[in-house]
Amino acid sequence: KMKKITLSVVALTMTIMSFGQCTSPTIKDDLQQQNFKIDQVIDAIRMDMYYGHLEKGRGMFYVNELIAIKRDNEINIVLLTRNENE
Repeated sequence: KMKKITLSVVALTMTIMSFGQCTSPTIKDDLQQQNFKIDQVIDAIRMDMYYGHLEKGRGMFYVNELIAIKRDNEINIVLLTRNENE
């Protein structure tokens, strides 16, 4: 389970880094889709912690990292929207 979560975090990070090659509307859609997926992963991590499959401290570390990625995505969505409206 730990490898799966770690790989998910790495995959999300790599996806974020590749966005510079796309157009703004596509990037915004991708970021919104990614945020939805992040919410699903956070829910799964919390369930694993609740049922004892994942240590709470380690699980919260992953949750906090994913929340930071989601926050960065939301900031980028706002910036892209502002650039489109200028």
